[in-house]
Amino acid sequence: MYRLISKNHADKILKMLTDELKEVEKILNEKIDWKPLPEKKESKVYAIDGSQGKSRLSGTIIYTVASYAFGNGKNARFVYTNAMTYNHGISDQIIRLQMETLENMLGSIVGNNEYTILMDGTLTGSLTRPPVYPESVRGITTVMNALGEKCLKKLIDDFINRLNCHYEELEKNLEEKREIYDSVILADDVVEEYSEFYNAMEGYSYRDAPIPSNLKKLKVSLETLMESAEKGETIEDVIYHYLSEYGEEKTLTIEDAKNTIHVVLSYLEYLYSLERLLQRELIYIAKSFYSRKITSKLGINTVDVPFLDAYLLKIYGEEIPGYYVIYDPERDYEKKNISHCLPRVLRNYFPTVQEFIEKGVPSAYIRTMKGGVIYLLQSNNIINDELIGKLLWHENSGYIRPLQKAHEGVKIEQQTFKIELDALMNYLKRKNKELRVFIKYGRSPLE
Repeated sequence: MYRLISKNHADKILKMLTDELKEVEKILNEKIDWKPLPEKKESKVYAIDGSQGKSRLSGTIIYTVASYAFGNGKNARFVYTNAMTYNHGISDQIIRLQMETLENMLGSIVGNNEYTILMDGTLTGSLTRPPVYPESVRGITTVMNALGEKCLKKLIDDFINRLNCHYEELEKNLEEKREIYDSVILADDVVEEYSEFYNAMEGYSYRDAPIPSNLKKLKVSLETLMESAEKGETIEDVIYHYLSEYGEEKTLTIEDAKNTIHVVLSYLEYLYSLERLLQRELIYIAKSFYSRKITSKLGINTVDVPFLDAYLLKIYGEEIPGYYVIYDPERDYEKKNISHCLPRVLRNYFPTVQEFIEKGVPSAYIRTMKGGVIYLLQSNNIINDELIGKLLWHENSGYIRPLQKAHEGVKIEQQTFKIELDALMNYLKRKNKELRVFIKYGRSPLE
């Protein structure tokens, strides 16, 4: 039996952590306005969580995404199953995009305005890292350049009208049966109906180049374009310049054009779900192990949670419960705008999304019991005693129980998914034996 951690490795880790502790101790005299927790305030909530199951077969992915709402009213669930030809660049991101769309969609529909919606994760994450964002911007830019802005707006207007009707139908159906399994994601169902757009794009000549997934790196790597960025050009303008300068000349096939329209529709559906969700009172809760919202200001390399723990131990002698508001857009002079930019053509369609990108998201750290976990809390409302009190009504032993229940209720068990997947594949083979070339298991036996 070989050892994974030698004494030399252990000593290196010891030194690293000891040095970090010394760095933290130098600034423990900083003033942190750690507030005591308020009294619990009776409230109604729905907690939303999502899950996914997927299997890579012979060039095909079969997947299921789901969202589940648990709260003071009747529970509700959306489930969507689909298959796609595997694309290494975006398939996994599309699946995550659809899962997050289902979460936002359910959160925007379930209950009424008396309910506060609890979400797992962060609102800034939804704003700054929407899945397939680089591919979506590339798609919007391609459609605009191939067909013109007027034609792109025609597509957006038509699809948003469809989404309005789609949400009305979902809301009506959810009242009746509480679980919906069919026709949940609209973009997949209607992409064929936008053939006039992708047929018109066929043969369009363009330049194509890899876009870094981190758009900040894109800006840094394009120093020659910084002047144009300073003139107010948007991120899609910068990307267009990048593609024009570095991209390889290509011509859109009909399949490429259809995929481009599909990605754009999926991105619009995601933004629409987020826009609708932001009309509700929201509380996002996430574990905050690697956030550096405080320590980055103080000039140290450690993350926030150990710094806060060290500070509270020094000042109060124990890891007391309480909360600390990191950012309040109404109070803080320095705006914490999101490091992400909606394409210019979309801003008027999603004004609430754009508002929070510009002004930033109210954020706080919270510990709900002595010695418990410190969570990152975000909201689309000001974080104060009233909002915290509503959240604490649903706290037990340091945990927010509705979020736990939502997570338990939505989790797609891999064994269950495999059983259903095998049943599906047997059905497909019975209907057409030739299909077996697409649905062999594609994973290596070593994985």
